Amino acid sequence: MGLIVVRLTTAVPILILAGCNGSGASGDRRAFTSADSWYSPTGTTVGYSSLPKDRFAEVVTGLQPEAQTALEDVSFKRITAKEAARLVGTALPKGAEYVLLRAVVLREGTGGYDVSVDGSSVHVRHDCLGSSPAPMSRKALVAVLPSLPKTVFVSCGMDE
Repeated sequence: MGLIVVRLTTAVPILILAGCNGSGASGDRRAFTSADSWYSPTGTTVGYSSLPKDRFAEVVTGLQPEAQTALEDVSFKRITAKEAARLVGTALPKGAEYVLLRAVVLREGTGGYDVSVDGSSVHVRHDCLGSSPAPMSRKALVAVLPSLPKTVFVSCGMDE
């Protein structure tokens, strides 16, 4: 019995020194190096329904600064169908509300957006591929929503 106690007391410090995480990797698995102030994830996406991909689009590169400035103090802005077409470079489908929305991305070239709605809440998410944390970048999107949102959640993620 004394032998077992000796082995346990010897094993515990070794496990503590090894870190006990099993993989040998650092415990920090964040996809981003720092969070942008626009990053405001929702607690859950249960109940949210994704919009069809033709009902939203990223603002064209040349108009991103203008669109992002319009979203500096608000998470969304109601716009006209004509303004929506100007910002994204093409007409979007007819709908109830054309809305300029905040978004954040990590790596643009390897991912895509999802815009989902649950009542008066909207969740804008960009997912990408990558193997190391990256800084967040701001983007603006235009979406055709069934009604104006009361709350907009903005998040991003990365898969390996």
